[in-house]
Amino acid sequence: MAHTNDNRAQHKYGDIHALPYSPDLSVYIPMIGMNICAPTYKNIRKKADITVLGYVINGHGEIQVNAEKHRLGKGDAFILRKDSKHEVTALSDSSDPWTYYWYNLHGNSLPLLEAFHLFHTPYIPNADIEALFLKGFAAAKLKTEDGMDTQTSLILSSTEIFIALQKSVKQAAEYTSPMMGRMKLYLDQLVGEPFQSEDFAHQMGLSFKQLNRIFKQHTGSTVYQYVLTRKLDIARMMLQDTELPVSEIAVHLGYEDPQYFSNLFKQKTGIAPTLYRQQANAIR
Repeated sequence: MAHTNDNRAQHKYGDIHALPYSPDLSVYIPMIGMNICAPTYKNIRKKADITVLGYVINGHGEIQVNAEKHRLGKGDAFILRKDSKHEVTALSDSSDPWTYYWYNLHGNSLPLLEAFHLFHTPYIPNADIEALFLKGFAAAKLKTEDGMDTQTSLILSSTEIFIALQKSVKQAAEYTSPMMGRMKLYLDQLVGEPFQSEDFAHQMGLSFKQLNRIFKQHTGSTVYQYVLTRKLDIARMMLQDTELPVSEIAVHLGYEDPQYFSNLFKQKTGIAPTLYRQQANAIR
């Protein structure tokens, strides 16, 4: 992986494929590879301009997306999303080197994560998707001169990965807690509507207080915090990647009063939505 702010990032080697750029695609994959890391390896992106898909094939490491941190081992997958702070660190408590496959996704990748309900899922244990990454490597080795066929194959491969990860996340939630799985599915589909605790409790068949306690035990977040975080993340994405007026974004997220939405956005992020859009466009 490149574009690092840590001088230990060179402490790795592996197979890397640079691919032709296809300007007609809203999402494209300029590089895929495999990192075999020394115990000192660390890579930091303070505000990433790419989304990284990864799959661990050996050893142990740690990933961090903003404040969320996870330890990973063989068979685990990870997603380091665009516009967040990424950290990838090798852990030295293993005889095997920290080794993982990765895809770099450039362009408008955030709506893709949202479509598969993976926007807030940086870590997927026991994903079993090595064959899908190898399929992408095979396509990269057969890259065409204009790059379009290769990019199309890799985008299809990454879509297969997203589908597999979405299925894995859903199965894990249902296995560890059927109620938790139901709650997450309900809340993830609620982004465009106002949240009503009474409706939520009615759908789940428990009191809101009970549901909130279960949710916090599993996620460390209250239900309200989870819903608000999702809405704000999608608001940032829409402000940056669309030209919709703030008032329409507010309605899309379930807020009838655009001024209330603007005040809430500024209160939680420290910046007004219009100014956020101006700053995001200025650094492109």
